[in-house]
Amino acid sequence: MGQTTRRQFLKVVALGGASTWVACGTRPGAMLEPMGALEVDGGALDAGAGGLDAGEADAGTQPVDAGVPPESPEPWVESSNFAFGSSSGDATSERVLISTRYDGMAPLRLLVWRMEQDVYAQLAADVAVTPGDGGFLQLEVQQLTPGARYRYAFVEGATPRQRSPIGRFRAALAPGQSEPLVFGAASCTEDGDCAPLLHASTRADLAAFMFLGDTSYNDGANTLAEYRAKWHQSLSRNAYRKLRASTSLICTWDDHEVTNNFNPETISDAKLVAARQAFFEALPIRRHEMAPNRLWRSLRWGDAVEVFVLDTRGERKPSTLLTTQEMLSLAQVLWLKQALKDSPARVKLIMNSVPITDFGFSAFNTDGWRAYQRQRLELLRYVEDENIRGVVWVAGDHHFASVGTISASGPGANALEVLAGPAQHTPNPLFRLLTAPRWPFATGDNNWLALHCDPARGEVRLVFHGGTGQVLHERTVQV
Repeated sequence: MGQTTRRQFLKVVALGGASTWVACGTRPGAMLEPMGALEVDGGALDAGAGGLDAGEADAGTQPVDAGVPPESPEPWVESSNFAFGSSSGDATSERVLISTRYDGMAPLRLLVWRMEQDVYAQLAADVAVTPGDGGFLQLEVQQLTPGARYRYAFVEGATPRQRSPIGRFRAALAPGQSEPLVFGAASCTEDGDCAPLLHASTRADLAAFMFLGDTSYNDGANTLAEYRAKWHQSLSRNAYRKLRASTSLICTWDDHEVTNNFNPETISDAKLVAARQAFFEALPIRRHEMAPNRLWRSLRWGDAVEVFVLDTRGERKPSTLLTTQEMLSLAQVLWLKQALKDSPARVKLIMNSVPITDFGFSAFNTDGWRAYQRQRLELLRYVEDENIRGVVWVAGDHHFASVGTISASGPGANALEVLAGPAQHTPNPLFRLLTAPRWPFATGDNNWLALHCDPARGEVRLVFHGGTGQVLHERTVQV
């Protein structure tokens, strides 16, 4: 391996503990620096956001074997102590969040490699890490090269004989850069063998994968221990482990991460706190400094694609159904409007766990956007009045997949929403009511969605894949 400069080493920051440090690469005896707030897209991120003991990183020790590791970690034995496997999320052009849960007792290190094709070109980070409460680790890897591909693994002990699954991610494009990108999406993954996610994990071209909600069915849980057990039951499944390691994630929640159709205004505070903590422990989601419980955020891939993540569950106010009809908090609405208007990205994907489409089904009148028409129409009118191009709404929740216009007439009549999933669940037979020309495609088959975004052409090619990878539907739309 050739000489590397200090700038080429990545920084690894442990999030959430009282002792949080910046870890600068693999240099023996590297200095530790206390870390304050970090600037990220959309605001500042504080290392202690949320107050969770998520683990520590320490660069003041020798790297594995005190030398250059083998060129590839592939031959190392995969340990059984990583029930959740490896996952990364919220990738930007400069940083990514890496997450795992460790059940062992051996000393642990995180290794990150910069890749050239399938060649481990450079060991870019090597730091000792200490799991926090429950064995959870949340680590921010900084100073990425925009657009570069990386792999990472946690290794046990003093020599790299056992490791976690090897994770992969790509850094987002830098501002001003643009190229075709592919994003995956799915929702509603009940317990059981999930063939669509397993197929998605075989893809090497996904920039990121969007979990649209109902990622874990935690109904019946009340305490933190019970929610952790539910997440363990979900994320320890083979399909989840494979997919979470294959690319970075962009996640939001729907209701079942807490309980079916929960009301944030009336649910027990203790139950919601436990559910929220377990949610942030289980998934690699970057937390905001000033509002650590805030889920809405955006991830920008240069000038090509920006993903806007909404929270349509945790901030809704059913008490306003007869007045202002607030599905999103007023702060979230203002943020979304301004972020859409300011975005230079040619394609704008809005992650919306509960569809904004008016399907006309009475079954969804009280639990979805139809009950919050004032705010729904406000957002749809804004996109039209400001002539914001490139918007595609992407949603889940309804246990069917579809492509269609948001409204039959009025605001949203020329807007597109795509539903992905269920990845693993009983289909909703109401999809049979969705007919052409407004809905050219609808299915209840378990599926995942690939969105092939071509910013130069202003196109998004939608490809719905079934459990064996078969193409259920393919369609190119102009945006």
